Amino acid sequence: MKPVVVHQPGAPTEPDPPDGLLALSERLHHPLIVQCGITTTRQGCWALYVTVPSDTSVPIDEVEVQAQGFPVVYEAEPASPPKAWPAPPGRRG
Repeated sequence: MKPVVVHQPGAPTEPDPPDGLLALSERLHHPLIVQCGITTTRQGCWALYVTVPSDTSVPIDEVEVQAQGFPVVYEAEPASPPKAWPAPPGRRG
């Protein structure tokens, strides 16, 4: 299976992510991981967020083992960096 192109997180069911998930997102390492953080699943459960090259087969067994039971959301690395555009006149962000 290939990673999703754009992950759409759901509203969190708990106000704060578990401490173990935060620590995991900071220490997780794998050669295919481009970026790692936290997100929520579409159902609102806190999850590990992993960006990988778009041609990567997921799930990655080594990442799943390191995730210690937390859900893992795999998203494909974009083909090019996002472009920032100036705000229209009279609008501020």
